[in-house]
Amino acid sequence: MVDWDAIEIELLPEERELLLQYGYPFPDAKAQLEQNVSNPDVEILTINRFYLNQMVGDLSYSINKRTKGKIQRALIELCDRLEIAERYGDGELDVW
Repeated sequence: MVDWDAIEIELLPEERELLLQYGYPFPDAKAQLEQNVSNPDVEILTINRFYLNQMVGDLSYSINKRTKGKIQRALIELCDRLEIAERYGDGELDVW
């Protein structure tokens, strides 16, 4: 059964940087991302599904209005992965 309250998402360092710059994370998620931004390892972001949905929306806005080229492609891939994690409740990298 899927826990509809929160989800754990494994993030690579470059994904954490993209979320901080283009995802406008809420305070709890921002604190988690900032705490691990310089760590070269995969880190887990625990986020409420509502806030995850909002962050996906922010990324979508950035994809369409604020970026081009390589950054835009990276944001599209990240957004796709976050949407799948939101839908199925599985934020593990090996699933992707």
